[in-house]
Amino acid sequence: MNPHLHLLLLFHLLFFYALRRLSAASPSDDIRSLLEFKKGILTDPSRVVDSWKPPPAGSAACPRDWRGISCDNSGAVVSLALDGLGLAGDLKFTTLTGLKSLRNLTLSGNAFTGRLVPAIGTMASLQHLDLSGNQFYGPVPRRITELSRLVHLNLSRNHFTQGFPTGIWKLQQLRVLDLRSNNLWGDIAVLLSELWNVESIDLSNNAFYGGISMDSGNLSSLGNTLRYLNLSNNKLNGGFLSSNSLRVFKSLEVLDLGYNQLTGELPPFDSLYNLKVFQAASNQLYGYVPEALFGSTMRLMELDLSGNGFTGGVPAINSTTLKLLNLSSNALSGSLPPNLGICVSVDLSKNILSGDLSVMQYWGDSLEAIDLSSNALSGQYPNEASQFANLISIKIRNNFLVGSLPSVLGTYPKLSFVDLSLNKLTGPILPSLFRSLTLTSLNLSGNHFTGTVPLQSPHSTESLVLPSYTHLEILDLSNNLLSASLPPEIGNMQRLKLLDLGNNTLSGELPSELSKLGGLEFLDLSMNNFKGRIPDMLQPGLKVFNVSYNNLSGTVPQNLQKFPSTSFHPGNALLVSSDALPAGDNNTGFSGSRSHHLKSSIRVAFIVGSIGAVMLVLFATMTLYIVRTQEICGRGRTTGRDLKLGTFGSLNTFKFPKDNAVPTSMSFSNDHLLTSAARSMSAQKELLTEAVEYGYSDSKGVSESSKLDVLEDCPSLTGWKSSLGSPLSSSPHVIDSHISEQAVKLDVYSPDRLAGELFLLDDSLIFTAEELSHAPAEVLGRGSHGTSYKATIDSGHMLTVKWLRVGLVKHKKEFAREAKRIGITKHPNIVSWRGYYWGPREQERLIVADYVDGDNLAFYLYESTPRRYSRLSVRQRLQVAIDVAGCLFYLHYEKGLPHGNLKPTNILLTGPDLTARLTDIGLHRLMTQSGIAEQMLNLGALGYCAPELATTSKPFPSFKADVYAFGVILMEMLTRRSAGDIISGLSGAVDLTDWVQMCNREGRVTDCFDKDIAGLEEAPRVMDELLAVSLRCIVPGNERPNIRTVLEDLCSITM
Repeated sequence: MNPHLHLLLLFHLLFFYALRRLSAASPSDDIRSLLEFKKGILTDPSRVVDSWKPPPAGSAACPRDWRGISCDNSGAVVSLALDGLGLAGDLKFTTLTGLKSLRNLTLSGNAFTGRLVPAIGTMASLQHLDLSGNQFYGPVPRRITELSRLVHLNLSRNHFTQGFPTGIWKLQQLRVLDLRSNNLWGDIAVLLSELWNVESIDLSNNAFYGGISMDSGNLSSLGNTLRYLNLSNNKLNGGFLSSNSLRVFKSLEVLDLGYNQLTGELPPFDSLYNLKVFQAASNQLYGYVPEALFGSTMRLMELDLSGNGFTGGVPAINSTTLKLLNLSSNALSGSLPPNLGICVSVDLSKNILSGDLSVMQYWGDSLEAIDLSSNALSGQYPNEASQFANLISIKIRNNFLVGSLPSVLGTYPKLSFVDLSLNKLTGPILPSLFRSLTLTSLNLSGNHFTGTVPLQSPHSTESLVLPSYTHLEILDLSNNLLSASLPPEIGNMQRLKLLDLGNNTLSGELPSELSKLGGLEFLDLSMNNFKGRIPDMLQPGLKVFNVSYNNLSGTVPQNLQKFPSTSFHPGNALLVSSDALPAGDNNTGFSGSRSHHLKSSIRVAFIVGSIGAVMLVLFATMTLYIVRTQEICGRGRTTGRDLKLGTFGSLNTFKFPKDNAVPTSMSFSNDHLLTSAARSMSAQKELLTEAVEYGYSDSKGVSESSKLDVLEDCPSLTGWKSSLGSPLSSSPHVIDSHISEQAVKLDVYSPDRLAGELFLLDDSLIFTAEELSHAPAEVLGRGSHGTSYKATIDSGHMLTVKWLRVGLVKHKKEFAREAKRIGITKHPNIVSWRGYYWGPREQERLIVADYVDGDNLAFYLYESTPRRYSRLSVRQRLQVAIDVAGCLFYLHYEKGLPHGNLKPTNILLTGPDLTARLTDIGLHRLMTQSGIAEQMLNLGALGYCAPELATTSKPFPSFKADVYAFGVILMEMLTRRSAGDIISGLSGAVDLTDWVQMCNREGRVTDCFDKDIAGLEEAPRVMDELLAVSLRCIVPGNERPNIRTVLEDLCSITM
């Protein structure tokens, strides 16, 4: 070959090789990719990418002066890090695929949207990919498993959906996998078996399913390296990891399996010597808590097994590392542990621990938080427990503590939160608590404290108020026996947000200094003996206000006119509104003088001398019903005359059966009747027997002929037959109310006295059992818990008496304890209890509550034409929802009590503004497990039972279950259909929740809305927002929001 030709060929080869190398790592290509990426950034609050400017023509240098960009020695971009800068825009990942040398892509903590496209699999150099904390959506592409050099993958806190792709075993270099807080799903066993040598796995807050009781061989690839494993808040089920499987994880330090549906017993845990954090809260685990977890050989620092079904005692704590211990909401029994080691926080609440508190004096001085609430602890708080120099919070509410408060309680230098409510503590309240420099919350409600509110020295007129008062934000001394006046020094508590002194015997005038409490949001002074005027200029931030059941007079200040009449009445007979009209009309029988000693004497007198014939009233009613039923069955049909008379022929006296048995199945045909064509049969049964439980108080009704057309054969509990055809319907739910022209009044007079015990829960209304037994009794209805009656006592005060069904309730001690707990629950949106009766026979269990004049929400939602009830506007529906959610918030966060039986028939709408008030609060607390199970079945038949309760053998009401029921009710309010409706459609018959979800997915939510209001101007936006809230309420339990979040969402909706 010609030498010149050879040199020319070699030159061309070298030229093309250099050109190829130059194009592969050309900074100009990287710059073009970055400038294209910049175009997608629409929001840049810190003006980060302002420095990203095109270089001068012909320049190919690496843009090292661009913020967030790093290059290697060849000038190629190897890192793009723009984390936590508040950037937003629709990110196109294809703009980044040109960065061939990119090893680090970090965009976390911004607000980027867009999809993760399959082309990301071409970025073969990537080692670190962090897209966390954005709004990316859609599936994770399968080609992400082609990033073979990937070491760190973080897609957490986005909106990724669908199944996580298989094939992740290809990522042999992967050490960190973080997918938490998305909506990804997949079989957890398959995913874990594909991972190799990973050190940290976080899949929490997703929808992964399946079991973790895997064979140790399938986990061996993780055994030597895995240090962090978080699978909490998924849908895992089945048994726990076996002992052999646990031994594989020799390096494991953190194991979080909380908020799943895992079942079974825990293994011994005698091999995980490096474990520091173990959390398995809110599962369905049972058996004994392994003692090895508390052993001296363990390095465990945090242990949370709350919300399960563990039994036995609390193991001896020999650990020298354990700091956080949470065994709450189990079934642990026995006494408190004598030693807590170096624990900082201990929560043993909501168990059945017993014994006294004497062991507390031996606990360590490192404790900062103690919660022993809702157990069966007794005795006194030990004055010897003086070592708690670091204690910040102590809660021992809802136990059986007695005696006075120990002086040592006021000496803890860091104490900020004290809750000793719902006990039997006596004596005066410690003044030292009010001198604390750190105390922010003090709850001593529901005890028997006497004396004054100690804001003033008992030996002089000098105030005890110090600058430290400004720290107290919550003060709840309600439901005690405090007396004297409210000191004016109350005005010095500048940070106070909640002040509850209700249900005491405080007297005198309300101090004008109350107006100085600028941050006050909740003020309850009800059920006392206050007199005089209400102070002017109470702060505008006040959200809850109640001074009912006092002796106040004068005019309601203008800035308080926004509160409902129940904030001022009953009681306060001389208190008038600004137009000089009485602000309430239910003051009859409220005495102007309510001396505590006088009331106590009266109570003793009538309990001893006249626990009257309440039971006989109800026995007579039952017998009356039987006789009436026989007459109707004998004639084959009732007559209009029978309906109008409200009496029963020649029956003049009532004879009780010898066995004193109460009919277990009855129907009051002359009172209230609801029928429906749009309710499923199981739901119709419940509505027929329960929707009127707190229903009609007037006599408005339809013609006799209409009534006669509905009654067929002999009426019974489920005997009302709909004449309107199939229960399958696509039309709004309809209720036709058939009522006699005159409401039947059952006047029953008992010749006997009851042999049981009548307990009043407060002294604001005094009446005797004899008085109650002579009161005219009117049947209100029958529900799953029993039969309810309206009784008007001599003073004119109306009461609701609920006769609980046989076999439902617990033993006397438990019944009394829970009744008192529920009875002191006071809220403007709750129908309060007055007392309870416990008779010598099983059928003699009564609950006495205030009667509230109003109809339940079901009547407003399901009524057909002609309309007796006004149409609920969008604004009214929103306000009802806020009322109910606010009441649930109070129950959940202030009282720790689920409602347990939430449905429209337990929501009364009262007054001209249709204020919502809840009934049947916490009745499950009085019932046996079989009674609770029956209640859950009823709720399930109606469509209000959360799905997770249907999968457990021992269902029990929960906060999340309340949220689910609330979401269903919200759907009913938006659609004016019943939860029990079966709706026909193209895909077959579905229930209400499925139908609404289907319409939402298909983008036709307007088809769901109540046609009466859907066309109104303000309706679409508000109803869309309400629908979004309702849909969030019915998601699976581990994703369902708490009622606080729901209430905040509702309050953010504006009209």
